[in-house]
Amino acid sequence: MATTDDIISIEWKMFQAVNEGGPKASCQNDHVTFDRMRRAQFEAWSAEALGSYLRDLETAKSAGHNLVEEKYIRMMERTAPDEYVLLQGRLPALTLARRQLAEEIAEKLMRQTEELFARFPDAAGAFRPLHSEQDTPWSTSLETYQLGELLTYSENTLIVLREHILALEAQGISLAKCILENSIRPYGLRDLEEAGMYASRKG
Repeated sequence: MATTDDIISIEWKMFQAVNEGGPKASCQNDHVTFDRMRRAQFEAWSAEALGSYLRDLETAKSAGHNLVEEKYIRMMERTAPDEYVLLQGRLPALTLARRQLAEEIAEKLMRQTEELFARFPDAAGAFRPLHSEQDTPWSTSLETYQLGELLTYSENTLIVLREHILALEAQGISLAKCILENSIRPYGLRDLEEAGMYASRKG
């Protein structure tokens, strides 16, 4: 999908520019994993959400602004509060509407993810810790990561993403489950049951 490829291409370049001038984190040299994880998310989105987020990235790029860096700084409010105080001046101001939309979506995704952890503990547990209370300077929870990213989206992207989540829920479909299923398929795993068995054997 061209839009997804375009998004990942821009995000990867932004990711490479994080900590520019300093030593790279090991994940910044792993394009394969980056592509798989980001593609797993975006392939579960609607065309409207993808198009809107691509416009966010292109607008940010034109303005010399790095949305990936912004995401990590916003996560640091929970994971590294002292460093966050020093870096928060780089962040654009958030409208109340954007923050409320981001928090609403984050709450919906957390409820869906909690259900996944309950149903498929071995498969889901192989990823990030779930709740922000588990954050450390070296490990970021899914709750903190999701909110940090959502806060970088434009109001329009948040609106159309919320509409997509609600449309899926009306069909009994969990966006969080779709993303998790997408993330395991590149590793040759058919479903979350198989992923759970693989994780338990490996553990």
